[in-house]
Formats: sequence, structure tokens, C-alpha cells
Amino acid sequence: MTKHEMINGFRGLVTTGLVGLLVACGGGGGGSDDSSVSSESIVARGVITQLGSIWVLGVEYETPDGNSYSNDDSTSTVADFKVGQVVRIRGRRNDDGVSGTAEVVEYEAEVEGAADGNGDINGIVILQTPSTNAPGIPNPLSNGIRYEVSGIWLDDSTIEATFIKQDDDGDGVDEIKGFVEAVVPGVSLTVRGILFSYGGPTVVEIGDFVEVHFNGTVASRVELEDDFNDQKNGQEVEFEGAVNMDLADLANCPAGADFLIDTTCIDWDSVPASGWMDGLVDESDMVSGIRVEAEGHFNAGGLLIAEKIKGRGNRVRITSTASNVSEPNFDLFFGDIQVTTMSGITEYDLDNMGTSVASISNGDGLEVRGIRTGPTSMLALRIKSENVNANRHELRAVVDNGGADSSNNTITVMGITSVAGADTELEIEDVEIAPGSGLTTEADINAFLDLIDDDGMVNISNGPNDVVDVRIDTTNGGDGSIGSPYEADQIEIEEEDD
Repeated sequence: MTKHEMINGFRGLVTTGLVGLLVACGGGGGGSDDSSVSSESIVARGVITQLGSIWVLGVEYETPDGNSYSNDDSTSTVADFKVGQVVRIRGRRNDDGVSGTAEVVEYEAEVEGAADGNGDINGIVILQTPSTNAPGIPNPLSNGIRYEVSGIWLDDSTIEATFIKQDDDGDGVDEIKGFVEAVVPGVSLTVRGILFSYGGPTVVEIGDFVEVHFNGTVASRVELEDDFNDQKNGQEVEFEGAVNMDLADLANCPAGADFLIDTTCIDWDSVPASGWMDGLVDESDMVSGIRVEAEGHFNAGGLLIAEKIKGRGNRVRITSTASNVSEPNFDLFFGDIQVTTMSGITEYDLDNMGTSVASISNGDGLEVRGIRTGPTSMLALRIKSENVNANRHELRAVVDNGGADSSNNTITVMGITSVAGADTELEIEDVEIAPGSGLTTEADINAFLDLIDDDGMVNISNGPNDVVDVRIDTTNGGDGSIGSPYEADQIEIEEEDD
């Protein structure tokens, strides 16, 4: 039985008169060999979450022999791909929305080179998160060791790594992919903010997507990358990437664009309320740097008209009070969660019009949105003032591995533990499962916590760990540890479609 089926069954047991749960979008589902299955042309880009076939953005793509598979510019087989790699797929998606066939699959590393003493590579910040597929890879990366990195660019100089391995091609050549930002023909070009000397034969223009092979700041080879998106009128697409809402970049888009993923301009006006998914309620949840999936089609002007926008990855939203403030960082939840800020990435919306951590005082109420970077740490993407009741705090993030404990009625998120009781309201995607107010039963709590995926495994039956939203009462004398939990006012499951 799938988790979605379990949820429907659970709701039938503990509630009456409720409509069916949201249509299940993720999980398994194999491709079909039935030629009568209806499908449409699709272009997709996202992180591989499962192999056998290839699972990207909640869709299982069958990979028949004889189709085109490329790994770092070399013809390959499906066996050469790895979970965590960001790939581009051209193929067909079936009408069930969770299966299809890949005709072309391409993977290329975003960055290759030796790490410096800070764990950066050629000035590029390599942001590792708990989901980075990097067994045996240190954080930060080891000085002088060469690595290959795939992931999601947050800005020109920061990449959220989804896959890292030691660079084993043996050529010792550094590589980086990006858009040409400036060029002097026959003299130089700028990519990812790095100025390279280049007098080679490849002619490039501003806006071209290229792969640069270089040593120091001298480019030995520049390769033009194909426009995989095509941007054909009516072409269906699914893209995963970081939101860019910079007004200067949007000025280069067709009219109607609300944000970008890389250089793809996207309009969200056609997204219905039901199309904001996986923790996103509406456009107010969109923050530069947050990782999303946009699904829709291109119009004749090259604008992607989004029909669905889903939250993805290690997103975090915390409402609490600041402590241990020391520019450029601070803590939340009474020192238990560490917040890092980064110039150029973190946005500020504070009552005193402050634009840095220097504008925050200990005890200030804040809402902080960003990316989880460790068990109890995050990178802030947006910080705004929030009227926080001294005893009421909120935490939304992926549940910790083993964090839903029905034996103790506790939920642990980012190391913060709270206990559910008769007053705890239980919800799934905004639908009430148990009312709280002294009416939630032990059986309700046990069954609810057992639904939460917290096994740390990404697989075809349940996707990644669930995102949960926990509203916490801190008045009971607990400190949020497993042995001394806070009280949970409300726990909500926000199903993630992977």
C-alpha cells in the first residue's frame, strides 16, 4: 500500500465528511510498453532521484537501448548515471504524469577543479546540504583535491551541490559551465563572474551557454552548449532550479515574466491555487534562491507559462526569535539552530529597513527562509521581521531521519523535538485530520506519525523524507531535545512529490 493510500484510509478512520485527499503525484509507477498509451513531447531538467530507469521530477522515464545517453560529453549507458546528478531529458511523458520514455539524456558537471582551503573551487562556493549525494566526501572539501560537482546554481558564485565525486578523468583541466556575461572577441570572456583570457577559435556572444576548460584564468577551450530547451511554441517543459527574481535580470525577459530559472523566463499568472504545491501556497512563498520545479509550456514569445510550481529540495522556513547575533550570522530557537547569511544571496525585509544582520538584535522576532545546510543549520535566503509570540514558534522543514516517533508521540525537525498530545491539531496539506483542543486521541497521533516518511531513503514508493510544518509551544519547560521536548500545537504533513 502506498503512503497516499494509507493517508486516504487513515482519513476515513479518523474523520467524517472529508473529501478525498489531494491527487497523488509522486512515488512509483513504471513506464508502459502499451502503444495505446497517450503521451506528449517533454523537455525536463532536474536531479536524478532514483535509477533503474531514470526518475526525475517525480516521473519515471524508461530508457530503451539505442536511445541517446551522454555523460560529460561521452556516449554512455544508463548505468553511468548517478543519483544526484542534474540531467537534461528530451522524450515523451505519458498522460498519467508519472511515467514516460527518455529519447535523450545528457549529464555534464557544472564545476571541476581543486578545492581551496575554504572548500571552494575557483572562487565558486560549494554549498553542501544533507541530501548531497557525496558518500565519503568531506564538508568542506579537502584542500588541493580535485572534485566534480553537479547541482543548482543559486547565483553566479554559489552552487547548491546535489552530487559530488572526486574528479577521476585524469586530465587535470578545470571546467565550469555558465552563460557568457561579457566578451572581447579574440581576447577574453567572462563566465560566472570569472574573467578568462581567450583567443581560441570558438566565437561566442553575450548570453551564450558555454563550457570553459581552463588553467588559472586562461581558457584553453570553450564549447558552445546546445539550447536544449528549444523554446518552441507549445513545448511542454519541467525545470528544476533556483528562483531568480532580480529586477535587472527580469528586464531582459518577455513581458509578463515573474521569475527566472537560469535564463528561462517564467510567468506564474496562470498557476491555479491547486497548482502551488509541496509547501508553496502562492507567489508570496517565492524567494530568490529557493529551489522549485516549474511545469508548463512555452508561448510564441519564448516565455514559459507555468501551470504548476512545486517546492523542492532542502527548503526551510522558521519563525522564532534571534539569539547570539554576531554579524554576519545568528541563531534561532534559543541557540539550537544556526543561521548563516551570505552577501548577495540573503535578502532583508526588516522593520528598521536594515540590510544586514547588524540590524537584528537578540530577541527580535524573525521569519527566516532558506536552505538547510546541516542537521541544525541553514543558509538564509530571506529574513523579515515577524511578530513572534514569546511562546509560539514555527518550523517547516524536512523531517529528520527517524524523526517521526509514534512510540513517544514526538516529531523531530532540524534537531528540535516536540511532543503531540490531546491539544495538538494534525493536518495533511491543510486538511484537518484531528482537531486538537483536547480531542486528539492517542490512536490519532500514532497513526498520523506512522504516515510520515522519515527513513532517509529516496525510492520509488515514497520519495524523500516528508516536509512537515510544526507549530511549537515553548512554555512547558522543555528545551527541544529528545528527552525534554516542546509541546506541538499543530503538525502538518506537506507531501513532497519526488
